[in-house]
Amino acid sequence: MPGAAAKGGGALPVEEESEPPAEAEEGAQGTENGGLAGGGEDAGQTAVPDATREPGAAKADNGMGADDGLAEGEGEPYDEAGVAAYEADDAPHDEADDAADDEQYDGSYEEPHDGAPDQAYDRPNRRASGTSRVRRRRRRRLAAAVSVVVGALLVIGIVAFIRVSHDIHPTGHPGRTVTVSIPTGASTGKIGDELAKAGVIHGPLVFEVYVKLEGAGPLMPGTYRLAQNEPYSSVVYALEQGPPPVVDKLVVPEGFTIRQIAAAVGRLPGIGMSAEAFTEAATGGQVRSPYEPAGTNDLEGFLFPATYPVQKGETADDLVQYMVDTFDHYASELDLSAKAAHLHYTPYQILKVASIVEREAKFESDRGLIASTIYNRLSIGMPIGAESTLLYGLGDPKGPVNIETRNPYNTLINKGLPPTPISNPGIPSLEAALSPPKTDYLFWVEINPDGKMGYASDNAGFVQLQAECRKVHLC
Repeated sequence: MPGAAAKGGGALPVEEESEPPAEAEEGAQGTENGGLAGGGEDAGQTAVPDATREPGAAKADNGMGADDGLAEGEGEPYDEAGVAAYEADDAPHDEADDAADDEQYDGSYEEPHDGAPDQAYDRPNRRASGTSRVRRRRRRRLAAAVSVVVGALLVIGIVAFIRVSHDIHPTGHPGRTVTVSIPTGASTGKIGDELAKAGVIHGPLVFEVYVKLEGAGPLMPGTYRLAQNEPYSSVVYALEQGPPPVVDKLVVPEGFTIRQIAAAVGRLPGIGMSAEAFTEAATGGQVRSPYEPAGTNDLEGFLFPATYPVQKGETADDLVQYMVDTFDHYASELDLSAKAAHLHYTPYQILKVASIVEREAKFESDRGLIASTIYNRLSIGMPIGAESTLLYGLGDPKGPVNIETRNPYNTLINKGLPPTPISNPGIPSLEAALSPPKTDYLFWVEINPDGKMGYASDNAGFVQLQAECRKVHLC
């Protein structure tokens, strides 16, 4: 404690009666009994007494209160043994308190104001003050962190609201018309998936929530013609009404040409669509495929062979778009662009090869071999030599033709691929053109009336194949 004896364990000395004021100055310099002891034997100095204190006032020296000793003039001596015991008992507590205070104290202790005399330092209050400051800092940091989190959540919420609103009410005009087939028994989530795949809506999850919140339904199965980028309200209304009634079905076999498909359309009763209208839609450029090169309006090769329902009120453009969409779907599944690049060809060139394979091959086992032979001939600058290309260029005439006829589709004499595909190939021919086997064949010749082909790698082998062809009256 401040002012206690540092060494020797002695009791605090008892202050004698104060000298009269006139003699106070002399006593301040040399009296032996007029001041407090300054720390026992080793102090070496005498404390200056408080000259402002009036006689008879209680003393508060050594950091103790008035009750720690007798007030001056009461005539009772200090209990020296009791004070010594108190100091001995208090010293360990002081040391422990100091250590604890050092851990909590943040250096913010301020000196007393207005020149007031130093008071004994209140360690418990100091410790409580430091702890309070730490708690206040923690509360401020927590409040700042909560503010940041709340602000981030608010921004995320605003962005999500804008995105959902854009999905439900898309900006801009509706896109191209696509065909979507909704299977019987499909859930709302499955319907949303099909619509999103076709580009009619932007997100199946938002669509599913929208249908539930609107209480819409039931959504009818069937084949629909819907525009891309449609508002959800329009899509739901169409699905609630159900698909338009099917008037007829158009069957497009593998290998059919635009000319042949148009003729089939013209023969459908009751749909009010002519062959000429279909041909114009397929070659006029109104409908396009992303795999179609710039500057080409001819959709030969892009009208996927399948059976198509023709609905009441459907136009030729609608039907052609339906067929092109179907091709685009399967081309994407086959990874047409990437596989074509791997072969160092464009998707359109691959489509030309597949169209020749479709017209030449009668058996599944011949598709890959014919494709391999075509690529081998192209790689060395040799004409493909397919009579089917010339026949296409001449309009598929009946009877024999002059193989020397000048025509851009005459690959018997012209090098390279024909200007366009010569048919609309199916999946097997597309797969053969995309993944041909490795061979050294340069010739294929029909050697059996059932359409089976023979293959050769040189001219001698080709001559042998021609002999076999003539033997069965095919050449």
